[in-house]
Amino acid sequence: MTATDHNLLLRFVILAGITLVLALVNYRGLDIVGKVSTLIFLLAMTPFVLMVIIGTRTVDPQKWLQTPTGQELIFDDDTLTQQGWFPNAYLAGIAFRPFVNNLYWNFNGFDQASHYSTSVSKRALRNGIAGSFLLSSSLYILPILIATGATDITQEDWKEGAFATAGTKIGGPWLGNWIVVGAGVSLLAQFVSEMSADSLQVQGMADRGQVPSLFSTRSPYDTPTYALLLGVSMILVLVWLPFSLIVELSNFTFCVVVTVEFFSFIQLNIRNGDHSKLRKTIYSLMLVAPLLLNIVVFITASYATYIYGACVTVFGLILINAKRASSACCSFCGRGEESV
Repeated sequence: MTATDHNLLLRFVILAGITLVLALVNYRGLDIVGKVSTLIFLLAMTPFVLMVIIGTRTVDPQKWLQTPTGQELIFDDDTLTQQGWFPNAYLAGIAFRPFVNNLYWNFNGFDQASHYSTSVSKRALRNGIAGSFLLSSSLYILPILIATGATDITQEDWKEGAFATAGTKIGGPWLGNWIVVGAGVSLLAQFVSEMSADSLQVQGMADRGQVPSLFSTRSPYDTPTYALLLGVSMILVLVWLPFSLIVELSNFTFCVVVTVEFFSFIQLNIRNGDHSKLRKTIYSLMLVAPLLLNIVVFITASYATYIYGACVTVFGLILINAKRASSACCSFCGRGEESV
């Protein structure tokens, strides 16, 4: 075994161990997930709030208007090594594929709040969606404005750890180190919340008879046991891939799901809805931009992403048809017993 193989195996073992530990947190119930996520949120977001407060007085708004030089930069991004239908496109010195994928990665998942609809009250769900929108938007935009306006960090320096560098220049090493720690632990909260949402979605599909009823089995803690195991299995299959490629795969799947949701919205609220023509027109215009961005993600994806998308689609069809075959078999057996 070479040193590279040893490092890959060690990386897989560490990531698999972390995955199993966090899956156990989800298994213990949504109450634990909520408390852990809230604690991590406070730890992770506080340094960015402090950076905004400290750096506001030194902001130079003219720096916000500076544009890239137009020179094509070499990015350390694994997705750029993956070939696709279209060559790697650059726009004003920006690598378009990783730019779009990072943009989607930061803002996707907004639709997953519906997965908790049966576990919380309508008021809590409504307030949670509104609060998360305001928090996620402000905690992205404000730190970026402060980091770009209060420091001399150039475009070439904007890479992993850039916020920690900006925090060090604005508040000192203590703030930069806090941002690093906060960024690390925030990934844990994102992971457990994502896993719980995905498992609840699979459980909901099983409750509605869309996938085998096995996935509706609940643990003593009222969590979807086999749906969680399915999620863990998918993670262990993909965990050995480079992170940037995982981002692209996640975004591709997200775009497929959201596109289906948009078409459902069109069917329910525009074609068959009883709204006025003005409201239907506004709804239609609202969907143009996100659908176009989804198309951009589809056509700029790599061949590996297309293969992944095809495999996931086939796997989903197998689950759905397995449920239908099971229902048909049960119906046939029931009629046979009645005839006897």
